[in-house]
Amino acid sequence: MQKEAKKKKFRWWYIPLGILLLLVILIAALVLWMHSMLPWPNMIAMTSNFQMELSDGIHAAAVGGQRDYSTLPEVLTMQDGTPVTTEREFAARRTEILALFEENVYGVLPKTGYSTSFQIEEEGEALDGKATRRQVRITVTTEKGSSDAMLLLYLPNTDEPSPVVVGLNFNGNHTVLDDPAILPSCANEKDEEALAAERGKSTGRWSIAEAIERGYGVATVWCNDFAPDDAKGYTSRVVGLFDEPEFKAVGAWAFGIHRCVDYLVEAPEVDARRIADIGHSRLGKAAVWAGANDERIALVISNDSGNTGASLTRENHGETLKSINAMFKHWFCTRYQQYGADANALPVDQHLLLACVAPRKLYVASADGDLWADPQGAWNSFMASRPAFELYGLETPPDGCLADGETQPHGGMSVWTEAMGYHSRAGWHNVLPEDWAYYLDYMDKYL
Repeated sequence: MQKEAKKKKFRWWYIPLGILLLLVILIAALVLWMHSMLPWPNMIAMTSNFQMELSDGIHAAAVGGQRDYSTLPEVLTMQDGTPVTTEREFAARRTEILALFEENVYGVLPKTGYSTSFQIEEEGEALDGKATRRQVRITVTTEKGSSDAMLLLYLPNTDEPSPVVVGLNFNGNHTVLDDPAILPSCANEKDEEALAAERGKSTGRWSIAEAIERGYGVATVWCNDFAPDDAKGYTSRVVGLFDEPEFKAVGAWAFGIHRCVDYLVEAPEVDARRIADIGHSRLGKAAVWAGANDERIALVISNDSGNTGASLTRENHGETLKSINAMFKHWFCTRYQQYGADANALPVDQHLLLACVAPRKLYVASADGDLWADPQGAWNSFMASRPAFELYGLETPPDGCLADGETQPHGGMSVWTEAMGYHSRAGWHNVLPEDWAYYLDYMDKYL
């Protein structure tokens, strides 16, 4: 009679071993999925989101050397190949460029079919009497209904109209300054206790007190008042007022900046000739799109806006067209996704959008550790936009403005002309008082 086979005993360490193997499989699958959208240098660039220090060699590999811009569209050439040689011809080129971006990248930016009204909800002294705080309800109305946004405006107490910097914030008006009089943003769903805990937590990102000291007003609205940054919920506010399936989140934020400008140009305390718009990261994308479309904005400021902001899409060594559309489909139009397999087929690139700011002023800023936003691509885009400014006879940064061996400005370096400004800051993806110091210094000199 054959002996019965011995039963294998269950070992306690099978459980942690199984969990470990499962984790390895999941991580490997995630890496492979990411690699399907990101070449290895771009994968390395992603580490900047976690503020990981890289060796000089790995950093250089992520930044890359020569980039192939052979398919980059010419600034001063119409879509049909006609050269652009006059300001009048560039006005037509600008119209063409903006239409191409609307069709292929950002989606619809409504220009008609709505009305806007303003109601001052609160006004009072602020910053120890140096400023006046004004809070204005902006109401956008269409035949489908209306949606409100709360504009928070600080103006220096001076006898003359003041220049103003306007931009959207990420977490609610109450976060931009520790001022208990700031009203909740219109999209706010938090109670008073939660608001109090968050009050002023983003003060460093706005430098309102410093701006007031130097004679500048600051205006801001929570981006969620115009469109929540949510793939399922972004249509819940102004987007839902329009029957436009291609009215997307970045477009809604740009639309919101325009509505803020509607108010500012009519306010007697504001110098309507000296309005700047500013945005960081995804709101930097919106600031550039808004500024390129609105000639009332005298200075367009992009802070670390990255892919589909100031940085070129072609040869991008940070976030790619394919990855940004995989993660944030609600930001851009549906057609943009079709270029994920071949960014070179895109009929535009971001230098063209920067060029549309001419003959107004353009300022682009990067952080040298923020590889995900591809500062090299931002600098290349900035420099590639110069022909539009030069067509108007404006001075632009010369080719030899960098030291030998440098391919982009190093941290702590700025390059300024009357029409164009750029600085690189040491550090990571953020907007800091140091960045604001650059902006205000530039405005002091040129705005």
